[in-house]
Amino acid sequence: MSISTNMKNDDNNIIVIHNTCVGDANAAFRELMSLTEKEMNVRSVKNPAMFKKLTAFDLEDVSCKVIREVCALTPFRPDEIRLVSGHSFPDIIAEKYYGVEVKSTVKNHWTSTGSSIVESTRDRFVENIYMLFGNLGAEIPAFKCRPYQDVLYDIAVTHSPRYLIDMNLAEDANIFRKMGVEYDSFRKSGNQIECVREYFKEQARRNGVKEMPWWISSSDIEKASSFNIRMWNSISSEEKSLLMAKCLILFPKTMNPSPCSDKYTDAVLWLCSYCQVVSSCFRDDFSAGGQITTVDDKLLQKPVPRVLKTIVDCAPIIKNLLENPDAEMMELIEEYNSSLIPNPYEKWLEYCGKIGGDDLIRWIKNNSDLK
Repeated sequence: MSISTNMKNDDNNIIVIHNTCVGDANAAFRELMSLTEKEMNVRSVKNPAMFKKLTAFDLEDVSCKVIREVCALTPFRPDEIRLVSGHSFPDIIAEKYYGVEVKSTVKNHWTSTGSSIVESTRDRFVENIYMLFGNLGAEIPAFKCRPYQDVLYDIAVTHSPRYLIDMNLAEDANIFRKMGVEYDSFRKSGNQIECVREYFKEQARRNGVKEMPWWISSSDIEKASSFNIRMWNSISSEEKSLLMAKCLILFPKTMNPSPCSDKYTDAVLWLCSYCQVVSSCFRDDFSAGGQITTVDDKLLQKPVPRVLKTIVDCAPIIKNLLENPDAEMMELIEEYNSSLIPNPYEKWLEYCGKIGGDDLIRWIKNNSDLK
């Protein structure tokens, strides 16, 4: 597409075209980006040393100037190409509705880490974004421009979930195609975190592996996390008892007296992902010793599995957590053990009856001061 300069007047600027026909306006922006890519590569060939020395901010500035210069062959106006950069997304805004995100690498490849998936700093008017990517590590720095969503192939975490960029990505291989959602629908949904969380959980289920996203919570409840990863044996006995009680609530397998190869897998993953606590011998706290002969300081007629005593010991904490669960506890129950809804405490006692019979129910009630 080539747009003649006689279109450059007040009645034919991109705002007017956009409001009249979005398709034509988008085509004009595509042409603007194509011209920008060509011009950036021409200038790099002429002065590769200069481009190699550019910082990220310098490249944004150079890119903005080039975009302004190539506007002459499009309906875009140079004075409406603005470098916003900083903490705004995207880096460059063109005629209110269009944007350019500038990324680069000093290594000789076309991949990098991109922006946050939440796009909380996105300009509210920008509808169409292109990625302008500089490969500054090549012998002669090179540049590519492509639609933003077309080059986002996956999601990873630095201090927040961020896109991964591949400028050579096949057209139908972006992360949104994998998730089965359109980019615009995803970014406007307001629940990007939850969507991505469910995607990775489903991928783990399909692959038959035990994995749990460690970096995001599934609701809007703000949860403060420890800065450091801690070892299970280093935490206080009070915190250890609380976490064991929560594991007995959220992961029923931990309560089952019968042997099971992955009995504690989900609980251990949750401790790491949600609580930043790592255990190398979690099983020992639940069932070490195999069987016991006393519960609540009372001699039993015959030995019972050690885990039943663990349940009884944690029963007062569990009662307190489940009789009047707070918002965070309900969030956890909904996600990890929704079978307890409604009436979490009554449902939990029912399960205890199934695995330990009337004796276990009696011990739990006695230890929880319930008559």
